[in-house]
Amino acid sequence: MTSPLTLSTLLGSLPRSGIRAIAAFAGNRPGLAHLEYGEPSMMTPEPIRRAAARAVLEERMVYTPTPGPARLRELISEKLRRVNGYEAAPEQVFVTAGGVGALFLALAAVLDPGDAVLLPDPGWPNAVGQARILQAEPLFYPLDAKNGFLPDPDSWRIPPHCKAVVINSPANPTGAVFPREVVERIAQVADRHGLWVISDEVYDEIYFDRAPTSIFQVRAERSMAVYSFSKTYAMTGWRLGYLVAPAEVVEPLQKVAEAVFSSTSMVAQRAAEAALAEAGPHVPEMVATYRRRRDLAVSLCRDWGLYRYTPEGAFYLMVDVSKAGPAEDVARRLVVEKGVVAVPGTAFGRQAQHELRISLAASEDDIRRGLQAIREIVEG
Repeated sequence: MTSPLTLSTLLGSLPRSGIRAIAAFAGNRPGLAHLEYGEPSMMTPEPIRRAAARAVLEERMVYTPTPGPARLRELISEKLRRVNGYEAAPEQVFVTAGGVGALFLALAAVLDPGDAVLLPDPGWPNAVGQARILQAEPLFYPLDAKNGFLPDPDSWRIPPHCKAVVINSPANPTGAVFPREVVERIAQVADRHGLWVISDEVYDEIYFDRAPTSIFQVRAERSMAVYSFSKTYAMTGWRLGYLVAPAEVVEPLQKVAEAVFSSTSMVAQRAAEAALAEAGPHVPEMVATYRRRRDLAVSLCRDWGLYRYTPEGAFYLMVDVSKAGPAEDVARRLVVEKGVVAVPGTAFGRQAQHELRISLAASEDDIRRGLQAIREIVEG
């Protein structure tokens, strides 16, 4: 008789991504309007694709340094000064397997088993799973629509075992962009409690009304910032991001990365170099497209009685469906009855149980179809 499989208790305790879960529920049904993934609908800009093709045809594909090749780290350092408004030496840059890899390294750098980390609610769900993998306790601070989905750090309850706070601006899933004064208040609260601030800035170049403020513009010590090539350059499938941290953190983090992913793809690295050196003019064009889609969605919401707020960055919109019932039920009805895939707010925490997140990275036709379907279900 075969004995039963014995698996780790970790597998039973980790939450499934609500984004992936609704995508799996939708499956391969034909004719779906996909509004679940934050995935740009346009092609990766041509200079990036050409650079990757040249690398494949002309270079031998080899292991690269664990924190990334020197040339790429230098280009990232230049980009941080030019775009993000702060100085960071190449030695402060760690190239990772997507932004999710950068966030994991940041959390691994500061959390011991039994520590706590403060996370946004609603917020990107992967941080919750990562904290639990590290045997840390995820705690949450609310982001209220009535306050523009902005945090109120003076109201945070921070226990002694809390070691870090994660912030995200421009934000997923809300599209909020934190004003500089909010980031400064977060830094002040973090200073009082001796916290690390881990700032998720993967949407740093996708904003419409005001530029985001990086944590490094107001606080250099005990700070880390997470970035990705996925959103800015339509490179989700290339799986490349980077972490910015004090040099004394980057050096020992190599031990974690060596154990988890060794190094990132050389092809993706060459593509990223071209993104930073050649693809800059394409970014405003893509951001203008997202702005048009944001404006379309907001206009439709106003016309159809669904309006609550106007996102200022990233490419997401939270839609209140409380009149139709719990968000998870509404999301499944949308798939089955309307052929539309949107993410229930429960995927992002407790604060959004009656909301759906729709991705404005989708086409205008799919955005229109999706909001029309939501309207029909909400109106009954």
